[in-house]
Amino acid sequence: MAKRQLGEMAQFFGDKPNIDPNGVIGFDNGIWQSVLDIPFITRLEEASLYKVVIRTLWLESTGWSKEIRSRYPHVIQIGLSDHPLSAHISKISTEKQGAYLDDLNYLDGIMALSEEEREWYSVACPSKPVVNTGLPFPYDSYEKHFGKMVGQEKKYIGLGVGASDNDRNFISSVLAFQKLQLKNPGLKGIFLSMPSQLIPSCAYWADRIEGLYIHQRTNVHDYLDLLSQCQFVINLADRNTPGRLQAEAAFLGVPVIGSDRLELQRILFPTLAVRPYELEQVVRLGQALLDSPGVLDPEIALAKARLKEFDLEPSKEKFNYLLSLIQKVALN
Repeated sequence: MAKRQLGEMAQFFGDKPNIDPNGVIGFDNGIWQSVLDIPFITRLEEASLYKVVIRTLWLESTGWSKEIRSRYPHVIQIGLSDHPLSAHISKISTEKQGAYLDDLNYLDGIMALSEEEREWYSVACPSKPVVNTGLPFPYDSYEKHFGKMVGQEKKYIGLGVGASDNDRNFISSVLAFQKLQLKNPGLKGIFLSMPSQLIPSCAYWADRIEGLYIHQRTNVHDYLDLLSQCQFVINLADRNTPGRLQAEAAFLGVPVIGSDRLELQRILFPTLAVRPYELEQVVRLGQALLDSPGVLDPEIALAKARLKEFDLEPSKEKFNYLLSLIQKVALN
């Protein structure tokens, strides 16, 4: 990628630079710094040094769009949605909702994480360009650092937790796993990539259910190593997110029976998409995968191919399209 000139663009607030000491590009909204080759700034005053600022729309930063506009009217501000609406806007007070919506009006455009969020923000801010830029997947970085994990021996049924630290519907995954154990004695399951605050909850179920284990979130290498050892994953989060787990599983060739609330579930594993509480269907799909492990090989190959549509260069094109819309509005 061509190096941008200092002063052209920066990302402000939210996910910090996410390239670890081993050179792995992380998979969260901080990845836009790699996609666009731009710096991360930490102080509001630094916004004055750039023509364009991408600002993560965390609740903690409500009011900052207005502040930047009043201080530095020359700056083009682009909002980047982060927390899912179902766990973000819908659970705060009316006053905070109003303040959040008011602050959006000082933006020049919005980057949405999913098509559902694009629709929401386009109605919330009808005069602003809103584009579904998605969550970029660092395909080449993953290939370089984790490509050797593909094809490892399958030992577990993965129970997706991951970033769903404000979604307690992993109980549904537990119930489906228990039902599968009735017909498949000795089946082993593992809670994947648990944040520390969920350890007590997941450990409770692991203590009650034989063959169910937990994995605390420590580093991406250990997490992906375990994910690659899963026959399939059950991920029934009842909230709208892009679906990071679905992308990582597709890269590793692991099918996911997952909630249709997750956009990448519908895109990458459409035949395995279920409603979050549709447990009989989850069990039927899980048993089919246990009975015929290779039945979805063509779909898994297609999922991995589709994943490349979210790589850094395609994501950059989506962003540039949004920027062109913003510039067009400014000329009118």
